[in-house]
Amino acid sequence: MRRAVALLLVMGVFTPVLMARQAARGAGTPARPSACALLTKELVTQVTPYDKQTLAGVLGVRPIEDPIGQSGSACSYGGITMQIDPFPFATIEKQRTPAWAAVPGVGDAAYFRDNRGEWGELYVRSDTHVLTIQMDVPTGKTAASIQSNTVALAKAILPKLK
Repeated sequence: MRRAVALLLVMGVFTPVLMARQAARGAGTPARPSACALLTKELVTQVTPYDKQTLAGVLGVRPIEDPIGQSGSACSYGGITMQIDPFPFATIEKQRTPAWAAVPGVGDAAYFRDNRGEWGELYVRSDTHVLTIQMDVPTGKTAASIQSNTVALAKAILPKLK
């Protein structure tokens, strides 16, 4: 009985100290954003370039979320892959070619390109965040024809990142 009481006393003294140390370690680490929490079925339905039948098929596959980079997250859902903070903006700026066209009015800087006719890609810097969107190009369409869809998605997501 004395050992049990002694153990409880020791735990009572050290547990708050250990919890405080753990909290201090994580205090400077920002929470990893959840890309899939932002890329909802309702939002995909609003911005998709797919017709209703194709959309029903792609929405039948559950969202897949993965951690990415040091503090980012990626979500693939409904023919869209969206990444939040996958890497510093300077990383993609160094690799940007003339194929990336500036998109005014989206974040602090935004660029769009056609990736082999298969995806329309948009990357955006806004405040301290980097957002990338890769949207499938449906059969019979072009990346240029879905640029407005990728921009609409970015504009819907950016206010939620602040």
